[in-house]
Amino acid sequence: MMRHSLTLGPLSVILVGMSVGHAPGVAAEAPWLIEESQASWAQAQASGDKIAITNVLSLKGGDAGRWTSQWHQWQGTIDAAEVAVRAAVAQFTNQTIEVVVKGSETPYTDASGVPHTWYGRCMIAIVNENRWIMALRSGINHIAWDTPRKRDTIHLLTSSDEGRTWNKLDHWFDGTPIQGMPYEDGETHSEPGLYRMPNGDLILQFWRIDYSAGTKQLRSTDNGKSWAVDIDRINVAGVTGAEGDRAIGTEDWFVDPENPSHVYMAFEYFLYNQKAGSLLTKSTDNGKSYAFLSWMSPLGVSKNPASGATFEPAIEYVGNRTIVAVLRGLAGDRHTWQTVSTDMGVSFSPLVDISAQINGGMPNGSWQRARLYKESNPYFQYGNPLNYALGEGRLWGFGIHSNRGGYTRKPAVYWSDDNGQSWCGPQLLHGPMHPGTDTGYGDLKRRRDGTFVAATYYCPPENMDIADVEQYTFGAQRAKMMIEADRDGDGKPDADSGWRELHNGSNVYTVSGLGASRWRLRLHLHSTNTAGSPKIIQVKVSPR
Repeated sequence: MMRHSLTLGPLSVILVGMSVGHAPGVAAEAPWLIEESQASWAQAQASGDKIAITNVLSLKGGDAGRWTSQWHQWQGTIDAAEVAVRAAVAQFTNQTIEVVVKGSETPYTDASGVPHTWYGRCMIAIVNENRWIMALRSGINHIAWDTPRKRDTIHLLTSSDEGRTWNKLDHWFDGTPIQGMPYEDGETHSEPGLYRMPNGDLILQFWRIDYSAGTKQLRSTDNGKSWAVDIDRINVAGVTGAEGDRAIGTEDWFVDPENPSHVYMAFEYFLYNQKAGSLLTKSTDNGKSYAFLSWMSPLGVSKNPASGATFEPAIEYVGNRTIVAVLRGLAGDRHTWQTVSTDMGVSFSPLVDISAQINGGMPNGSWQRARLYKESNPYFQYGNPLNYALGEGRLWGFGIHSNRGGYTRKPAVYWSDDNGQSWCGPQLLHGPMHPGTDTGYGDLKRRRDGTFVAATYYCPPENMDIADVEQYTFGAQRAKMMIEADRDGDGKPDADSGWRELHNGSNVYTVSGLGASRWRLRLHLHSTNTAGSPKIIQVKVSPR
């Protein structure tokens, strides 16, 4: 159901289902209803392309179909209406698992002559409509702190077809070696963070040596073809209560849609002077410097759950100058926490425990290494039609579903239709939970055809020193609707509601500002050949 009133701090924001009112003097009238029957759909239709009509509307061959209704004549000028669409969109259909890098084949040997068997901790950047880059770490164990084995390496993979195929390690889109990769400096690194800046630069972050030694940053100005050290140790300016050059990066981020030169990035402190906490920063120079905005959780004592210490912060912009953050608890605190800012990160609300919403029925389950994505975020999907500035689209979450915080965990997807007021999931991407399975720390993106793509590491239970990079795909069914208005009666649209994404179940939207007595409905259905067809069951338009 996509109709919610969400209270975020002092503001109450009606996301959908607002009552706006029709033109003065116009009496309310019966809704415009397309019933669940073949006769109703056929009578309402003006045109259809690759669309099958039975009791529902569905695709008839091909991967895309369009349907347009007849013009509907209201009694008078109608400015706004509530549009309720019942749809069947299988969001987790067509699931696949593919090994992208096989650790047991030791594809990389480091400068000291040691072959690496452990690959993963992935993050993906979308370069353009077809090109993706994936950053990952390799080593000989989950994290190797001890010398002389302290020689982890950072790698890149490139794809020219949205992750359907990947080049071999550290080769650019044209197959030539990437300059500056693999990156190895004799230190231990945690997972890399890969981000595309507003000016097109790519930046790559990773930890240095240990949890309190800060973050190194590389930069590419040529779409990942060459890399050089950009910042030896990131300094977050203005941090309260901590040294700015000890902040750990590689966390979550977004670009402000209303100020597209402003990059918001989460950092953490972990085991810093026996303290931990999560903070928000802002960069206005494409990641060359970062300024402290606020603590999302306090810099608390790491061994005291009551202190509010957290790490692994996820952030996303959800419209109305509002940021949602999901964070992982510390010190044996296996809870998952959430906080909201309604002033673009100047301050955050007190932490709220959302563990009961996301544990999937598993006692002491937790959501680890969360990352958040609005469907309308252009860095999540290239060329999507939704309005990110308005916070349109579903809020997706990705990460690890963990049993009691240990190494029984699986990559999982969560989703929210009310910007985190409630959560659905987890949907596990690598089968059911069983003891000893270590997997996760990855990223999620969406192809232009609607397919979701996730990448993580996977350790088989029988050997935790080996990890493959696995890629999971699912979905690809997609449905959109638009209301158009004809104000002058010439049979051509003069205004429209914009495209609205339709999800499985009941979708309720309010459209306003159309100001016409003639309206029509347009529907677009999309799917890959192997994913089946979405279905539109019923449409009801009620003037307000």
